Amino acid sequence: MKKLLVLLFALLCLGQIAAKVDLNTATLSELLQLPLTEKQAQDILDYRDYIAIFSDLYQLREIPSIDQKTLLSIKDLVVVSLYIEEDEVAARRDEIRDLMERLDSNEGASEGMSDVWEDYLMTPQNVNRMHFDDFISLPNVSAVDAVGILRRIAQGDTIADMRDLRNTVGLSYYGYTNLRSYVFYKEPPVKNRFMWDAQMQYYTRYLEEGAYDMYHESFLRSDFQNTAVTVPHRKDLAYWGYFNMDRIDPEMLVKLRARYGNNYKVGWMYFSPRGETDITDKPAKEIIADSKFYAGYENTELPILDNTRLKLYLGHYRATYGEGLVMENTDFYSARKTGYGFSKRILGITPDLSRTQEYALRGVALEITHPLVGVSAWFSQDDKDAVMYVDQNGDTVKEQGKDKVFSYVVPTTRFDNSELREAEAWFNSELQSGTSYATPYINLAYRKDALREKLWGAHVQVNPIIGTKLGFTTYTALYNDAYFMVPDWNDLKMLLVRDSYYYPKFKMMDAEISGLYSTLNDEYKRDYRRVLGFDAQTTIGNVSVQGEYAELSVDGKDLKLGDDPKAYIVSAYTQYDNLYFLTLFRNIDVKFDNPYSNAFSEHERFNDTILEKNVYALTNPKLSDIYLNCPQAQPEKGIYFETRYKFDRFFTIGRSYLDIWERLTDGRRSARLQTELEFRPLYQIALRLRFKDQVNRYDDLAERGVSKTDEYTASIRAFLSNRDFLEFEYRYNTVLSPPYTSLTNPAEPGNNSMAAAMTLMTGDYIGVNYTHHFNPNLTLQGSFIYWFGHGISHWDWEDMEIDFMGEKGSKAWIALHSRISRNMYLTLKYRNKTYQTQELSIRQYNVPVDGENLFQRVEHSENTIRLNLEYRY
Repeated sequence: MKKLLVLLFALLCLGQIAAKVDLNTATLSELLQLPLTEKQAQDILDYRDYIAIFSDLYQLREIPSIDQKTLLSIKDLVVVSLYIEEDEVAARRDEIRDLMERLDSNEGASEGMSDVWEDYLMTPQNVNRMHFDDFISLPNVSAVDAVGILRRIAQGDTIADMRDLRNTVGLSYYGYTNLRSYVFYKEPPVKNRFMWDAQMQYYTRYLEEGAYDMYHESFLRSDFQNTAVTVPHRKDLAYWGYFNMDRIDPEMLVKLRARYGNNYKVGWMYFSPRGETDITDKPAKEIIADSKFYAGYENTELPILDNTRLKLYLGHYRATYGEGLVMENTDFYSARKTGYGFSKRILGITPDLSRTQEYALRGVALEITHPLVGVSAWFSQDDKDAVMYVDQNGDTVKEQGKDKVFSYVVPTTRFDNSELREAEAWFNSELQSGTSYATPYINLAYRKDALREKLWGAHVQVNPIIGTKLGFTTYTALYNDAYFMVPDWNDLKMLLVRDSYYYPKFKMMDAEISGLYSTLNDEYKRDYRRVLGFDAQTTIGNVSVQGEYAELSVDGKDLKLGDDPKAYIVSAYTQYDNLYFLTLFRNIDVKFDNPYSNAFSEHERFNDTILEKNVYALTNPKLSDIYLNCPQAQPEKGIYFETRYKFDRFFTIGRSYLDIWERLTDGRRSARLQTELEFRPLYQIALRLRFKDQVNRYDDLAERGVSKTDEYTASIRAFLSNRDFLEFEYRYNTVLSPPYTSLTNPAEPGNNSMAAAMTLMTGDYIGVNYTHHFNPNLTLQGSFIYWFGHGISHWDWEDMEIDFMGEKGSKAWIALHSRISRNMYLTLKYRNKTYQTQELSIRQYNVPVDGENLFQRVEHSENTIRLNLEYRY
């Protein structure tokens, strides 16, 4: 009985303590539950945020609005928790950890941008000294927000603190909440301190569907079907079997970064993608050659003019300007990259430890900026991967004493050149053992580091008034040892297609391939590629207008507009407190081939060409890499609208857009619409409905290229206590496809020639997502998905990446995030994906159904592990 009474007494004491309000952690709403006025409660928060953490109750008397009577009235209702002073760098890292997770998971982080944003978070800038481009390079901070802050500062009204920043006229609440973590006001939160971090990542990644199919495409002799009985099909007649790509080769990444305050920064990274030689088996010289590194110096207060800044970087860096038409070097494509929200461009020169390899810039870059003017210049020298013309022995073909190059390429797997030549010789022997093809050998082949490129670039910008700028950007890439040579459309099919039987597969869309840039043809001869253009932006009230125009110098004059392949983008952004509206128009010529461009478009270049659709017809299936990893925008002309509107405290129209565009190679007109509505009756509950519709060839419903895709999504989200999260999602898809009458009802005399109806395919998907925080240092995330595609491709945003899924299956993953010590962070993720491929019916053209071969669905099971270990000091 005594033990029971002691237990009840202890529970009662704990209940009394738990019922009290903690002055060091209480929110405004919790303080207002006490006998306090709203002003007194706000004064307590301000004292805690800007003066000192409470160490005892009687510190309340230091607040002018708290008199003795008030103190006595709340004395028994409050408690002061123990507060331990923490190192300022460690505190800053904890403060930004959740923000970085949000940046990484918001529709996938832009490649390499998180590193830069983390630098900005760790070493924030003085908001009273920032330039216009500094503001608009931050996520979800608009030009309208930037102008509001800069105009206030120009009037001599210095921003003193976070509360003062919020009161800035013209700064939206959304812009304020995203900006506040990147700035300081008087004294930096982290002063001249040495900081460094190390990261190691191990990832057993599987290839995506397009690359998987490319490597499985076999090199078969022309009479293979007749000899298949005596010469069985061998796996080693495809890249997949020859290189034994069934084995699980993990990706390995090692990254080191260090910085001293805001001035000195160094970094080094080694990345070994799937299928490449392991780092432990590489000589040191090769590791250094394949690594990325930088050493940088930044000075925000040059003595030349007030508020003049300097950046100087050696090694790898990124250069980004305007709308990404002239210069934005990356290997990664992002659809509908508007330059707003989380699809931002970080303007200017920044260090680069991203996974970009092909279009990385390595050399020296200098940037000097002032509120009224800015100048940048850069030089890069690097060996680039390329698709080369080769002879039957695998040797590079020469043209006028120089290597003959077809195109840049971002390879899925960077095989060594010696390995590739051996494989190609083996494949050629098979191709030439039967009846001769039109092209009986591999005539175009990937080669690693085959093209020596020297690149000079410059950008000049003037900012006559706040929010207005005009810039000029150009670069010249020099090729001393090679010529780019691409035949015209009529001759190109004989270069790309192995068997003349498949020449009809070469379509109008393939003009995108013949539009690749040549440095040697019948009209001119040169050893360079030059792109130049100008960008402009102005802000009037709550409207920002910006755009960029670019030209690729071919046979026109550099200083004359309109006589060369061109591209231009113009957009207008209107901002209100609860509404924004974006309009964007783009026009990108077919022959505008700028490998350093990464502009807005619906699709990447070469989409729907023979490089994607008919890989089996190519002289070398690996040519499909030109499409699979292309960062360039497809030649399009169209207009795009986007908005978000919170029209009621309970209802919000989420990010919604309408895009209407025309593919310039074949004139196909398409439209894509997405809209979503969120109903939030309580803060903890959100109900979402999303609708997506896309129509291809909407202007001619009788054309075989017509298709209509609809997607309906309903989800319920619960925001639980301790920042836990639970979501249920259901998705239903329909695809309406055109009839293929020659396959369903052969239109020959005596056969039923009645046209077949359009085909309607349906598919659905159900998923559950969950996040649980055990404590501030341990978090568990997980998801389970089941889908049935019926021929429809489903997709899923998984953790920090997008995943496209097969015909039918399920997927489950779980990730553990742990701070295992003061400075060490661990992420461990396991995923299982089990799915079936689609049934394939293979037969000869216009042959009755009796002659078909049916390939049943094949079940795949993928198990992946991602281990990420970081040490931050």
